[in-house]
Amino acid sequence: MKPFLSRDNLLLWLKRLIQEYTVIAPVQAWDTVLFQPVKRVEEIVLSYDVSTLSPKDVIFPPSETLFIFERKNGRWEARPLPEVKKQVLFGLHPCDAHGISLMDAAFLSQPGDPHYQRRRDATILVGLACARARPECFCESAGSGPQDVSHLDVLLIPTPQGYILQVRTARGAALFTGFNMEELEIDNPPPPATTPVPVAGITDVAKRIFNDGYWERLADRCIHCNLCAYVCPCCYCFDIRDYPLKGMVERVRSWESCQASGFARLAGGYDPRPSTGARLRQRFYHKFLYYPTQFKGQVKCTGCGRCVRACPVNIDIREIVSDMQKIEAKVARAT
Repeated sequence: MKPFLSRDNLLLWLKRLIQEYTVIAPVQAWDTVLFQPVKRVEEIVLSYDVSTLSPKDVIFPPSETLFIFERKNGRWEARPLPEVKKQVLFGLHPCDAHGISLMDAAFLSQPGDPHYQRRRDATILVGLACARARPECFCESAGSGPQDVSHLDVLLIPTPQGYILQVRTARGAALFTGFNMEELEIDNPPPPATTPVPVAGITDVAKRIFNDGYWERLADRCIHCNLCAYVCPCCYCFDIRDYPLKGMVERVRSWESCQASGFARLAGGYDPRPSTGARLRQRFYHKFLYYPTQFKGQVKCTGCGRCVRACPVNIDIREIVSDMQKIEAKVARAT
């Protein structure tokens, strides 16, 4: 027997949730699906493939004020920032929850980032398992899966009769306090098949082909629009700037891409990644070498395929992983 919600009961539960929390859910916006705060359950899209943008901005906003300082009595004082209200991020797929877990490891490792921490602590993740997979999806190769509950508080698995409920955490269980749920003898539907990508061993491969000319050749195609970083559910490079604000100073953190020219430039003008090839390589080495080396071997990719669809010049991360494996095999045969 498994906890189960019919579609009608799911809508009733969501209505109650909207009354008690800020609920952020997938909504249809013209021809795209985006995560936005909702006021009515009718706004929520309960069936979609992959949202156009990931919901990472709920935890890591594209632009946020870190501090506001003002001068009082000859001293600079920091203004307190507004509280983050409790919120439920509803309807994200397991790959996007995986993306948030990858950012958690970076932002919450000591010394943790207090701005990220307060949003993360205030956010409960209620996921929706994938009923379909797009051709670009390869989440299983990246360490997750269409029905993976491991990075969520609650997972809903859609079936023809309704939704199987998997509650993983106490704060997920608290969302159902006082709500009558059914128990049903039902099997999980088979998850959709995803495209296999040869990610295994990629960290060691990356170490051996660092200086290969492949990266400069690939960079000839890249127009450095940085779309891949902005649609990625786990890219978290940022820039910090100070702005004057009515006699005060506002420090703002904004998304940035490690492929942007000047991103790594140091005081004095030295740039350790001066070429487009070096900057392009940085993006993939952060995913497949630097991050796994720091965080228990986990690659910093969820296999959502958004970067594949967004790239205007068809640079495909799946092809790059395969190319890296082929180049390394060629190097190994030659030595």
